[in-house]
Amino acid sequence: MKKIIRTLSLALTFVVCLSVFRLPVSAARYQLPFEVNARAYVLASLDTGEIIFEKNSHEHYDPASLTKLLTAYTTYQYVEDFENTKIAAPRYVYDELFGLNSSTADIRQGEILSVKDLMYAMMLPSANEAASILADYIGNGDITNFCMMMNNEARKLGCKNTNFSNAHGLFKDNHYTSAYDMYLIAKACYEIPGFMDIVTTNTYQMPANIKHANPYFIQNTNKMQVRTSPYYRSYVKGMKTGTLDYNNFVCTCQKDGENYILVVLGADFSGGETRPAMITTQQIMDYFFDSYSLRSANTLNFPVTEVPLKYSADADTLLLYADTQVMSILPNDADESSFQKIYNLPEYVGAPIAAGDVIGSVDYYLAGQKVGTSRLVSHDDMERSTVMFLVGKFQEAYKSLYFRVVLAVTFVLVAIYFVITYLQYKKHEKMQKVHRRRR
Repeated sequence: MKKIIRTLSLALTFVVCLSVFRLPVSAARYQLPFEVNARAYVLASLDTGEIIFEKNSHEHYDPASLTKLLTAYTTYQYVEDFENTKIAAPRYVYDELFGLNSSTADIRQGEILSVKDLMYAMMLPSANEAASILADYIGNGDITNFCMMMNNEARKLGCKNTNFSNAHGLFKDNHYTSAYDMYLIAKACYEIPGFMDIVTTNTYQMPANIKHANPYFIQNTNKMQVRTSPYYRSYVKGMKTGTLDYNNFVCTCQKDGENYILVVLGADFSGGETRPAMITTQQIMDYFFDSYSLRSANTLNFPVTEVPLKYSADADTLLLYADTQVMSILPNDADESSFQKIYNLPEYVGAPIAAGDVIGSVDYYLAGQKVGTSRLVSHDDMERSTVMFLVGKFQEAYKSLYFRVVLAVTFVLVAIYFVITYLQYKKHEKMQKVHRRRR
């Protein structure tokens, strides 16, 4: 019986531990009130880092050509001069892609292009040969080596559900990512100087080359930033498409000074729609911009709270101000009162206080999730009153246990002193009387 109980206890412990370790890294602030065509998605604020909406954000899915975002990121880590680094297209790259009818920028075997040209070819028309040419060069002639490098970069970014076995995303063997990981990769790309210049370009001119007598133009597959497209939205600014069995899309969205990344994975082609992930993007972002906005949890111009002030003749309390503004995503019908504030303050402070002195801090919470912290500082100089300081210190000392013990001991010692003195006096007086009698 004891063995059965022990076995059940171990099994229960294992289940509990498993459930703990499978807790998601991110937690969405809100939920979409409607279903969209996507197996997974993540909408995140680039300004605050909040995950606003998510679905299946840590599950494994085929990235397709979204893979090229990590290929681009890895290229930036290993190549410094995009303009002057020239690469010849090796033959075996075309052997790998032969007969697959995959996306291309018509880069031909033996042509020599700059890394800049290859980056535009990879990110705009999603050229698979451009991705493999870059991978061959950075991997020192070994694309498998490059894949190890890009997976290592993914781990550095915090990706826990990503493994890429090629540079372009065309094949699916042991090749996967998650919506949350793709958000981390896209965010890292967004922060690289010059990257957004590439992905927000609609048309790019490829140079004349060995097998191209004249320059030619390549087009961006991101139709959400093409004004004449039915998918067009003015807030979409760059990033990447990806299609295999399902349609994927990553984009940045900018409106009214606010910045977001949306990842959509696994939109299916039901109904004959050729770019269903872009339709899903329209639905999510149109709803979001109509219903939510980036708001302040505090103000810098008015006091946040106050703390008791000692040793000052001018005031009994010190007004405290936030030194930084904390921002968060709120529904349009909510206000500052939606935030819960947790203060970290001393019981009191003592003058002198200088303007700008840090007294404590306040943590801001929204729907049970911490959204930020602001230090609390004094707005004014507060001078010390010498008299009030001495009186206050005496009062503090009088109330302390140490002072009371010392005072009690002193009193006892003084009493003992007087008793001993009195006894000695009496003894001396008695001896004087005896001496007088003897005379």
